[in-house]
Amino acid sequence: MNALPALALFGSLGTPELIIILIIVMLLFGATKLPQLGAAMGKTIKNFKQEMKDGMGDDKKPATPSVCPKCGAPVPDPDSSFCPKCGQKL
Repeated sequence: MNALPALALFGSLGTPELIIILIIVMLLFGATKLPQLGAAMGKTIKNFKQEMKDGMGDDKKPATPSVCPKCGAPVPDPDSSFCPKCGQKL
């Protein structure tokens, strides 16, 4: 059996079809709610993209030094952000 691509199932959408869909959406939601709906969708997409970027950057965490650059004290915890002796940010 030959599987058809998803877009082939719906055919091609032309300008008249898109206008009809827009009219139906305006009837369902009302003209005053469409800008709010668009803004909410935009924020959702923006947040999703930001979370995807943040998730990708987790693997590239910079390595902390094993010795404090200011006082030379050893840093036992590799996840530490500050020197345990002098408090210098690593």
